[in-house]
Amino acid sequence: MMSVEDAAAAIAAELARPPRAPRRPRPPQTCTVGCGHSASGKRTPALRPGGRWMEELGFTIGSTLRVQVRDGELVVSVVTED
Repeated sequence: MMSVEDAAAAIAAELARPPRAPRRPRPPQTCTVGCGHSASGKRTPALRPGGRWMEELGFTIGSTLRVQVRDGELVVSVVTED
């Protein structure tokens, strides 16, 4: 069992340690197309990206998005109010 002095020393060492730099959210490099279900019960391809990295790019909760399809790519952007 740890003595009171040892516990106090451990706490002091923890407090003396410099704080860690905040973690930088990183977007995923790849993802897998999952399965969604339509109203008729048929399986449909689905993507569910998520993470703090999206907020850094302006994709905040409740944002309106524009989705464009071109040359086998999905381009998702935030609709800005002009």
